[in-house]
Amino acid sequence: MRTTEEQAALWADRRRRGSLDADETRRLEEWLAAGPERLEMLDLHGRVLSDPALAAAMRTVAAEGARPVRKAWRPTPRPFVWASFGAVAAAAAAAVLVWPSQGRLVHETLAGTVGQTVQASFDDGSLVQLNGDSRVRTAFGAERRDVYLKGEGFFAVAKDARRPFSVFTATHRITALGTRFNVDERSGGAVEVSVLEGRVEVVALKHPDQRRVLSAGARLLARDGELRSAATTHLDVSADTPDWTQGWIDAEDMTLSDLLVELERQSPGFRAGFADPELSKSRISGRFETDQPEKVLAVVADMQGLTLRKDASGRLLIDR
Repeated sequence: MRTTEEQAALWADRRRRGSLDADETRRLEEWLAAGPERLEMLDLHGRVLSDPALAAAMRTVAAEGARPVRKAWRPTPRPFVWASFGAVAAAAAAAVLVWPSQGRLVHETLAGTVGQTVQASFDDGSLVQLNGDSRVRTAFGAERRDVYLKGEGFFAVAKDARRPFSVFTATHRITALGTRFNVDERSGGAVEVSVLEGRVEVVALKHPDQRRVLSAGARLLARDGELRSAATTHLDVSADTPDWTQGWIDAEDMTLSDLLVELERQSPGFRAGFADPELSKSRISGRFETDQPEKVLAVVADMQGLTLRKDASGRLLIDR
């Protein structure tokens, strides 16, 4: 099944070609109605496809033949080392379009696997580190730098007043100008944003009138795709990178469901769940190491008055 971003790219291409009949126009309107963020995605892909520099790049590629396959690059364990984004093949195939006249990245996908982080530098000099089982897709142009995130990523943004740098999750847009910040996509449309340097603006996509500006040392947890009731707390900004890059989970009012996601991102082969789905909504606060996930759950279960057991498949279950 294609992702929403891939669907947006296909619809943008069809619109650009002017090949939509009445039935396809109706289906496009239905697709747009399924989420407020889809119109922005569609417009973004439309601008990329209509860029004259992109057309020139495509003509160059067609004239020169297939480009050579880039060498694979394996993500390094913590502590991380930044590499060139343009040189990264990572754990997923990347679709790349480059402006040959200016050498600037237009579009690329970068993905990490469970238990491994991925680090890279964008074409503009910004840096990104992805947590395990996370991915970003970029769309950089002459007027904006957009990054679509699934999972968790830490960004160190190069200043460019002409081109805002925005990170999109399924529910929020986080825009920065020269800063270091972390974005963690949680279950149920929740998102946690932590600012280590500079300032960022957080906007709820479903409620664009809801905006929050965060300065260094602020952490915001927004739930249910809105910001009105989002809680802001303080964090230690003396660290250069977020806790997860050093093998820790800094949980503050985190659901057990999200705690499992955090553990699974960094622990290959670790499988856990809930005997009762209602337990996934329980909340926990604390600081936990990720290298021994079963011990973490044992501590959490003890704190919550719960038990641990394994089902027939060997999966660890949290039970009453």
